[in-house]
Amino acid sequence: MSYFEAELIHHAAPTLLGRKQANLFSFPLDLFAQYKDEIADYQRQLAPHGIQIVYLYSCQKRVCIMVYREKALLRGLRIPHVKKYLVSIGYPETLGSRHALAETIRYLRSRMRTHCEFPHEIGFFLGYPPADVFAFIQKKGQHYKCIGYWKVYGDEAKALRIFQCYEDCRETLMQQVAAGTPILSLLGIAC
Repeated sequence: MSYFEAELIHHAAPTLLGRKQANLFSFPLDLFAQYKDEIADYQRQLAPHGIQIVYLYSCQKRVCIMVYREKALLRGLRIPHVKKYLVSIGYPETLGSRHALAETIRYLRSRMRTHCEFPHEIGFFLGYPPADVFAFIQKKGQHYKCIGYWKVYGDEAKALRIFQCYEDCRETLMQQVAAGTPILSLLGIAC
């Protein structure tokens, strides 16, 4: 298993297994040239399954990649109060439509490059509960109930169940791939 494949499995298992709309991860920029062809192969192989791998940005030392399920991402971005907020901060009016997805991701890239930290709306792209994303923005990341894949302000018990599901996805996928099963044959398994 290559470094990139291990990172993909470790960080994007919930998306690969259909339990999450998107995952984000980064790896050292100096490894990019070594894995560029492998990443392109995965992009081609996953696309027919509705899964995309896109580069969001690179900085001096890291490359940031988002893995997403297109239909789930579009559905999440069409939630009325999410869409209204994103449009209010400059995302395209046609946000949530398939033809606007490339423009939407380009705008997210530009926001990531111009902010000193991840723009807070990244939570909407990653499928975090909108109430938690809005609370994070309002409370500036403070006064949360618990933290896992995101900072939880709302239903803590539900969030903990989701966190466990994501961990189960990671464990399942890592065990199966370590046993020699190709990732592509595992995209429909339950975790």
